[in-house]
Amino acid sequence: MNKLFGIFLLSTTLSCMAQSDEIKILHYNIKELDSTKINHGVKDEQLQAVQSILNTHQFDIVSFNEVQYDLPNVPDNAHKSKGENLQKLKDLFGLDSFLYESFNIANTGLKAKTKTDGTYYVIPNTAEARAHADQINFGTLPGQYSSGALFKFKKVKEVVINDLKWKDFNPNVDLSAYKTATGAPLPSDMELFDKNFTDITMEVNGKELHLILLHTVPAFHFGNKHSVNYLRNAEQLKFLEWYLTGSTDFDVKLSGIKPLAKDSYYVATGDWNTELSNISNPGSKVLKNLFKKSKLWIDEKELTFTNEGGGFEEMPMRLMLDYIVYSKNIDILDAKILHPNFKRIDLGCNGQIPTMQPVGFILEAYKRNGKQCNVFIHHSYKRYKQASDHYPIWGHFKLK
Repeated sequence: MNKLFGIFLLSTTLSCMAQSDEIKILHYNIKELDSTKINHGVKDEQLQAVQSILNTHQFDIVSFNEVQYDLPNVPDNAHKSKGENLQKLKDLFGLDSFLYESFNIANTGLKAKTKTDGTYYVIPNTAEARAHADQINFGTLPGQYSSGALFKFKKVKEVVINDLKWKDFNPNVDLSAYKTATGAPLPSDMELFDKNFTDITMEVNGKELHLILLHTVPAFHFGNKHSVNYLRNAEQLKFLEWYLTGSTDFDVKLSGIKPLAKDSYYVATGDWNTELSNISNPGSKVLKNLFKKSKLWIDEKELTFTNEGGGFEEMPMRLMLDYIVYSKNIDILDAKILHPNFKRIDLGCNGQIPTMQPVGFILEAYKRNGKQCNVFIHHSYKRYKQASDHYPIWGHFKLK
């Protein structure tokens, strides 16, 4: 063999081996992505916006929150498929190279009530929809806020936890002070997870990597002064902490469920629904402990926001809710919160609109003190807002 060719071949082989130890993960909470939207396909503006965002980033693992797990006759009898929504999204987004998936039904909405005609409420924010919602696990239709993942690596094993009783995880939890939104007491046998907890083992260059998916209950009361949400959010995160690291602030003794082995490779991600800086939320304290025992994908000083409510007003509410943590036997090569261009040109509230529109900007309106105001916002900001009320997060990792 030619010596120079041999050196080149060895160098190329080593480079490929190193590259195969690398993974790029994108996590995205896509707001209320139900079967109706998914069945509209490329006609749906939200899906168009999501696809355009995904097309601008490279990844070989993608995690989605708030995808409805499709069931026959949900929300109405026009829908007949079961468990196909993630595959439909894969086809719509052109992710043909993603050969493996994880998609399991969430507990959300399993006890939701139908309308008198037997159909479910799709839009969850109306008073009528809330009155028909599942009072324990929320949601106005079964499987409403399920999580899914698509990935290029071979799936070896999958563990899905959705029926774990809260009392089995923490026998000392006292639910007597809490009530549902309708004022009813909470059942003593209620589940820990309002959605589910998923551990996917995949093979990455001969190594077993655990991808953990968790979308927690929001640390918010939604008008219920007796809400258990803050405590439940913290307890769900304590389960995550225990599962990843083997310990939390109390001894966990579960039958049939064990934490990961100490030398495991893992990456955990999701909308964990508590802002780290809000120390009044007990879940935020759990996250602080977790970040000391594992590794946060981005420097804490760079934790800005992943959630944005409202329209195009000057000071929208922005929260840091989505996270990635990973094991100490993995290195981080790059990390981002994927934000659009937030540059804006405010035009005031006097009703005057300039005839010239800046290149790359779109005219939008918002309310201020009851008046309609106008603003030019960047086209990328418009696209991200069409896609979701969350911004994606992304990380490039290397297994040691």
